Amino acid sequence: MTSEISVPIQLFISAQQQSYAKKLQFFLALKLLYKCGKTKLDNDELLFLELTEEISSRKTTIKYIDFLIKKGWLQYNNRTGYYIIKSFERIRSENNWKVRLSYPVDFYSYRNIKAITGAIIYGYLHKDFWRKVRRKKSVQIKGSTYHFLSPHFNYKEAPAPLSVLGIGNIFHISPATACRLKNCAQKQKLLEVKKNYEAFIPNKKAMELCLDYNDKPNNIVFVEGNYRFQLIDTICPLFLFKRRQKLKT
Repeated sequence: MTSEISVPIQLFISAQQQSYAKKLQFFLALKLLYKCGKTKLDNDELLFLELTEEISSRKTTIKYIDFLIKKGWLQYNNRTGYYIIKSFERIRSENNWKVRLSYPVDFYSYRNIKAITGAIIYGYLHKDFWRKVRRKKSVQIKGSTYHFLSPHFNYKEAPAPLSVLGIGNIFHISPATACRLKNCAQKQKLLEVKKNYEAFIPNKKAMELCLDYNDKPNNIVFVEGNYRFQLIDTICPLFLFKRRQKLKT
């Protein structure tokens, strides 16, 4: 058994978008358990997988295996009786996933699919945000200006403003889902999230009437004894991506 595998980030994003997170978790269990890349999946192995994955029926296990076969990630060899587990590089190549970033998982973390997916989505956009700031030297978002300070500036430790609405549009998921993924990642200490608010609002009802004529979404919340505008959260990842090799042309 291998202690850690580096999973292409597109696998987690695709699983979220196409609703196969549990099946991806099952596939990651196979990758972690069978380092040689093949297994017979006999009755004893299936029983162990079902115990590990807390799968209550063989019908569910067969459904997961059938899904992986249809995906082409499992291939049965009639001559040897083994199932071949496809490599991540083959999966990347077949899907033309050119992004080289990957996320390391082991037996302690691979089941936290939602938290990992949230960390990946926000971590990737955090990286992208500071790349754009570095290229443009500064970026302004809702009155706040973010400067690229110097060539020695460590963006990895600098928070970035990341909106659930923007993330929903980019990754084709609902804002509610983007929020849940963020909360899962924060709970697992994969993201540091800071809530931001504008100055207090003296009269909530009057402000709500004014906002009726404003086409921009505004969220008024009660914080520290006053009504305030809730601004975009600033987020900093508490993990590091790994890099896979470039796809061969």
